[in-house]
Amino acid sequence: MHVRSAVQDPDQLLVEQMLAPPPLEDAQASLEYWQARRRRLPLYRRTARREAKEMAVRWQERVRAAELARFEASPIGRLFARLGISSLWFRRVQLASELMSWVVWAVVLRKVKLVLGSFALIGVLIVVLLVVLIAQLT
Repeated sequence: MHVRSAVQDPDQLLVEQMLAPPPLEDAQASLEYWQARRRRLPLYRRTARREAKEMAVRWQERVRAAELARFEASPIGRLFARLGISSLWFRRVQLASELMSWVVWAVVLRKVKLVLGSFALIGVLIVVLLVVLIAQLT
């Protein structure tokens, strides 16, 4: 029978530290940097803009991981862990919320396009009717 010792292997501790998410403030600062960099870059710098977008996505994931680590270290997070509610549940709720907001945005955007398209079509019809009316009067 293997008894786990209180002292862990130093290599294992180093690996855990390297794989741990960065501090939340650092992750948020890096995310803001990459988002701002992408906004500042001109459109013709496509490669740099693509890199900035990819880095922003990576740092967004790191921010989420840091937020999750901070939550799990909080008293409420530890309470949920004792109750058997895993952090995976919160991630699912977050993904469901993001998916729902995307669906709502897509549906609203379609309706807005439909309404604007209808107004444009009505405007074109009015212009055509006025041209035909003026042509018949002269």
